[in-house]
Parts: sequence; C-alpha cells; structure tokens
Amino acid sequence: MKSVLALHRRWLLVLALGATSSLALSTPGSSATKMKPTRLVVPAGATALYWTYSMPLGTGAKLATMKITNAATIKRVRTMVNNIGVSTYPKNQICPLNYLEPFTVRFSTSSAHASFFRIDFELAGCPSATVYLGGKRQTPTLGGFNLPRLYNAIQKVIAPNGQPLAGAG
Repeated sequence: MKSVLALHRRWLLVLALGATSSLALSTPGSSATKMKPTRLVVPAGATALYWTYSMPLGTGAKLATMKITNAATIKRVRTMVNNIGVSTYPKNQICPLNYLEPFTVRFSTSSAHASFFRIDFELAGCPSATVYLGGKRQTPTLGGFNLPRLYNAIQKVIAPNGQPLAGAG
C-alpha cells in the first residue's frame, strides 16, 4: 500500500512540475495568440528608422521625430516589433476612447525614400498597434494589454537615455 501511495505521489509531482515548467516557458497569452500573417512582419532591408513621439508642452503637444541609422538598433527594433503578437481582444471588447497621438515607428530603405513599413502604437484604451505596409492599413492589429510594456522596451532600444525633450533633437 505504501509503494502505491509513493508511486501515486511521484506521478502527481511529475505532472505538477511538467505543468509548471510549461507555463514558465510560455509567454503571457501565448496560447491565445493567433498565427501572425506575414504582411504584419517587418521585412529585412531597412537602413533608416524613424520614431515619432508626442512631447507635452505647456501650450499643448508637439510631435517630434528621431531618425536612427544604426544597423544594430534597426535590427533589434525590427526583431522586437516582429515578436508582437496579433491582438486577441474579444470582438465585443469595450475600450475607453483613445485621445492620445499614436507613437509611430517607420522603417525605410534610406532617408530619401518613403517608409515601406509603419506601425502606430496606441497605448491608451485597449492598447494596439496598427501596421501600414506600403501606406495601406493592414488587419488585424497587433498587441494587447501588455503592449505598453513592449513599446517601452522598444523605446529604450531606440532612445536609451529616454525621450528627448523639446528642442533637444
């Protein structure tokens, strides 16, 4: 009887450890993440990245744009954007209105060419990122409730010292 109980406990321990390790290896919400269409993936080839952000001023807000040409930074941001999953909000999800200007990251083959891939991050309401490929809006959106955290990580790669102040760049 003792050996049966010991065997039963071992199996319970193995099952519990297996469940715990599989949860630890998965990303939050990964089981609900849909397959990401290739049109939502930033292709290789960008040599310029533009980051547009809102700077609050006493008289309102001003949009500022920072240009990045460092190949390692562009590659890292591209990888991070490509790792953002498809939005998994339920169709009947009620979201608060978003009155903030979106933060934009654009990829271009050079500073003289139009951007071939743009992603607008809307971090209020139900956070989402809208992809524009060749200037055309793509669906579905990317992100979810963890998008502000992901965007913050992308922002730190683009501007490690934080968002530049008005008139500083």
